[in-house]
Amino acid sequence: MQLSEASPTTLPGWTRTFAPGKLTLGLSPVTPDGDLDRQVRLTRAAEDAGVAAVWARDIPLNVETFGDVGQIHDPFLYLTWLAAHTDRIALGTAAVVLPLAHPLLLAKRSAGLDRISGGRFLMGVASGDRPEEFAAFGLDKGERGEIFREHLEVLKKGWSTRMRPVRWSRGRMGGAEVVPKPTARSVPLLAVGSCLQTTEFNASHTDGWMTYHRDLPAQKVMVDRWRASCQAQGLGFRPVSESLWIDLAEDPTYPAEGRDFGYRLGRNALLELLSSQRDLGLNHVCLSLRHGGRPVEDSLAELAEYVVPEFPALG
Repeated sequence: MQLSEASPTTLPGWTRTFAPGKLTLGLSPVTPDGDLDRQVRLTRAAEDAGVAAVWARDIPLNVETFGDVGQIHDPFLYLTWLAAHTDRIALGTAAVVLPLAHPLLLAKRSAGLDRISGGRFLMGVASGDRPEEFAAFGLDKGERGEIFREHLEVLKKGWSTRMRPVRWSRGRMGGAEVVPKPTARSVPLLAVGSCLQTTEFNASHTDGWMTYHRDLPAQKVMVDRWRASCQAQGLGFRPVSESLWIDLAEDPTYPAEGRDFGYRLGRNALLELLSSQRDLGLNHVCLSLRHGGRPVEDSLAELAEYVVPEFPALG
C-alpha cells in the first residue's frame, strides 16, 4: 500500500462538512442506552435531511461522579457500524482521549475506519479530564498535556512511515509499521477543546478546531483568536466547530433560554442563533438532542424540515 500525498481536507467527510464562510450541522449520538438499530434509523434520517456529520464520544469508563457514558459503545466500533449502514454522512469522534490511547493502535484503528468508510472519518482528539480514568490507566492526570503532544507525534508517524524506527518515551517500533495507511497523507484531525496546548500549537498540528458552546460575544473572541493564529502561521483555512445542546420546544416562537452547554428554544430562535454563529465565523455546529423534553425522532423531523435546509451538508 503506497503512501498518499493527498491532503486530508480533500476527503469526502471533510468536504461535506467544512468550507470557508459556510456553516453545516452535525448530530451527536442520541441513544445512550446503546440501541444501535435506533441510532441507524436516526443517522439515516439525518443523512437524508442533509446533516453533514454524526459525532461519537470516547468515554472509556462509566465514572460514578460524571454520569454520562456517551453512546456506550467504543467510538470506533460504533462509527464502523454506522459506516456500514450509511453512504454519505461524515463520521467523527468528539473526541478520542489521546493520552489514554496507545498511539500505534490508534493509528491503525483510525486509518482502518477512514478506509472502511471511504474517507468519511473525521478524528477529533482531546486531552481528557476525568481523574478516575487516568488513575485506572496508570497515568498521572497532570502529565496529560505532555502525553498528548507525544502521542500526537507518534500517531502521525504511524500513518506516514514505512519500516522506519519510531521512538518515544513509552516505547519504540523498529522493523515494523502500521497498516493500513490512511486514504490521504493523514486522517483529518480536529483539536477538541484546548487539549492543554496553545492555540498556535493546535492550529499548526491539526486541521481544525472544535470547541464548547459560549455566548456569541465570547465565542467571537475565540474564533478570532483561532483565525489570527492560522493567518500568522500561513496555514490557510482551518475550520472552527462548536458543540451545542438544545431542547427544541414544540412552539416554534419559543424564545431562547440558556441551559448548561446550550439552550431551550423554538426553531425560529435556533435559526437566528445559527445564522449569527455563521456570521461570527463558525463552520459547523454539532447539535445534541438527547437532553431535550421531546422524543428525539420528533425534534429531528422538525429540524429536517425547517432548519437543516438552511445549513445543508456541502456534498
